[in-house]
Amino acid sequence: MMNKNKKKPSPPGPLKGIKVLNIGTAIAGPWAGTLLGYLGADVIKVERPEGEYLRLLFPRQDGVATAYTATNLNQRSAEINTKKEDGMKAMQQLALQADILIENFRPGVADRIGLGYEALHEANPNLIFGSTSGYGDVGPMKDLAALEPHLQAFSGLSDMTGNSSGDGELIRFTHLDPTGATYFCGLILLGLIERERFGHGCWVRTSHLANTLAHMMNRVAEALMTDEPIERLGSASSISAPNQCFKCFDEKYIAVACDNQTQWEGFCRAIASEELGDDVRFRTNLLRVKNREKLATILQAVFETKPSRWWALRFEAESVPCGFNLEFDDLIYHQQIVENEYLTTLHPRHTGAVKVGGLPWKFSKTPANIDLKVPIPGEDTEEIMANGFDQTTLNQHSKSPTENPELPLKEITVIDATQGVTGPFLGLLTAEAGATVIKIEPPEGDWSRKLAPETSTGNSALYESFNRNKKSITIDLETKDGQSQLREIIKKADVLIEDWGPDEAEKRDLGYQQLSVDNPKLIYLALSPFGEKGPLRNRPGSELITQAFTAYLRTLGDLNEEPVRVGADVSSTVTAGMAFIGLLAALYYRLKNGEGQRVSTSQLGSMMTLKTLQWSGMTNPDNWEGNFCKNETDGAVYGQRTTDGAIFMTPSPALTQEKFFEMIQEFGMYEEFTKEKELMDNWWNSFGVGTYARIAEPLWDNYLGKLTCEQVLEIVNRYEVWAVEFAKLKDLIDHPQLQALGMVRQHGDQFFLRAPWSTPWGYPKLQPIKYSENE
Repeated sequence: MMNKNKKKPSPPGPLKGIKVLNIGTAIAGPWAGTLLGYLGADVIKVERPEGEYLRLLFPRQDGVATAYTATNLNQRSAEINTKKEDGMKAMQQLALQADILIENFRPGVADRIGLGYEALHEANPNLIFGSTSGYGDVGPMKDLAALEPHLQAFSGLSDMTGNSSGDGELIRFTHLDPTGATYFCGLILLGLIERERFGHGCWVRTSHLANTLAHMMNRVAEALMTDEPIERLGSASSISAPNQCFKCFDEKYIAVACDNQTQWEGFCRAIASEELGDDVRFRTNLLRVKNREKLATILQAVFETKPSRWWALRFEAESVPCGFNLEFDDLIYHQQIVENEYLTTLHPRHTGAVKVGGLPWKFSKTPANIDLKVPIPGEDTEEIMANGFDQTTLNQHSKSPTENPELPLKEITVIDATQGVTGPFLGLLTAEAGATVIKIEPPEGDWSRKLAPETSTGNSALYESFNRNKKSITIDLETKDGQSQLREIIKKADVLIEDWGPDEAEKRDLGYQQLSVDNPKLIYLALSPFGEKGPLRNRPGSELITQAFTAYLRTLGDLNEEPVRVGADVSSTVTAGMAFIGLLAALYYRLKNGEGQRVSTSQLGSMMTLKTLQWSGMTNPDNWEGNFCKNETDGAVYGQRTTDGAIFMTPSPALTQEKFFEMIQEFGMYEEFTKEKELMDNWWNSFGVGTYARIAEPLWDNYLGKLTCEQVLEIVNRYEVWAVEFAKLKDLIDHPQLQALGMVRQHGDQFFLRAPWSTPWGYPKLQPIKYSENE
């Protein structure tokens, strides 16, 4: 169907004029297109006539899958049959006009349908061809399907998530798919910048597995650089203590995090127990982590004496990060969410109003935008097949290419004036793309040096991993001389990254308005925990607090039981990925228009955006069914247990009813299974992410629990079932699939994880952090 009166407004964002052909499916490809659309690109999403898989998911609103609506925003929609001559001709014409193509098929599929890189690049040498697959396009697992739970299980994320006395858990939310789309979008922008600077259209590739490992980098660093075990810790953290949830007098849990010594001292004052700070067992963070359980026992007894509100007031007064495990109804009207516009209401004609996460960036000159009008699937087909992209905007022809592809950020200078996790990880991503990164540290050093576990250098594994390929300079920004020294450095820089807080930069005469006078081309990237408006704008944040605020703790563990956190610092690394997109989009705009600008990103805003699927599913579902409704109430998910571990399995499209019954007969469970009419009628949905999997779970556990993981995998693989084993991170490091991806590299006696991409320009030389002479 075509809306003849519809006129697409000119996109205002930094990617205005960029044309994106999105043939991606499910979540990773479509949502990468949505992010580019938010930034002003003209994105056309093309599906097969019957529509893609995501349309079949639950919950639905007015019959339309909410996940489909949420991941296909800011895109025009076409249904084209490439098996017909006119359909393929239309697709080839779109590819000829496009700057970027997005696909997330399994390796080789794009070539098989006639839309592979070689064929399209020959006709359009300026094309940036972006691919992301499940496990990568090399290695023994490259042809396997990788749904969200498979990646959670195989990557080791599930093994490190859960109660210390229990099994590894799956997050009951589709977290890795939008996370992968975030990193994928950043990679595509790197390709665009390389083309703009050095003249090469190219093929950039990544995978769900690579992106998953990258956003678990703090735990990967522990596995690579120390002998410490990768443990499940419930709501606690491997890097600092106290950093967990405590039950208060009113039976509510409060999340509290002390990431550095200053916060610990404030914590002790808040609970009126300064003698605890003098206890030899808890004097340093390393000692507190070592004695975490003893400390938690002492503190739990303290927290039980007063209600949660009392403790929140005490911690706020001492600037100690704290928060509560919020739910959707809390967030809709929360002043911090409202003032920063972290939730947006869309008005699709075919579904009614639906809520999605707001924009994760604020640009001072080229504002991003969420189009409140959502296209009906396929409504632009006729227009797109006839006219393609907007012909008034010329294809973005590149300059004469250099001889070979270059690192996209070569000769770009980035000043990384951040500490901890998010900012340093963002700085690392720029370094991996070739930037010269200068890290500014206070006289006492980045506080993340003192996190656990400690490496042979005396610094934490996180610090060493997140700050490699940088040069460290010590500057005391609390002094006028230090502030002047930094201003002089920034005059010659391209990018400044800071996490000082909304008001601190101006107090130090280091705000964007002051610095842009001397350096009008400066890209100023400001990070904050909660955003730059609202009552929490100057409140300190932390990983656990963001997970609690955005309802992640509600998708782990069991209802009304002790909270469980995601076992890696995913809020911090996702925020870095979102900020990376904002930084690169601003850099692209500068390359085209010569102007710098200020970009801001917050941890809360990034995670609210990432949870778009959740908010859309809970807005007004037709029925309370499907992952995005039930994931807060269903209880812990452990996969299918065997004698020596667990696996996760889902039916492939090739699984027939006949094969399914043959399979359960081989397991010995046929007779018992067929007694349940409800399961017989819904056999396809009786395992994996199926709507009847919870009902059938005891049956599966009873029969699969008599076999080993290896035995179960051998059987299910013969019956067209997709399955993987729950892996341990330390074991995964040596797995042939990870070795094939080549992400782990050695320097001296240390091992590091590289950025999650495969590109024509490769990586810069691996180097540990370098310190200047004045340190």
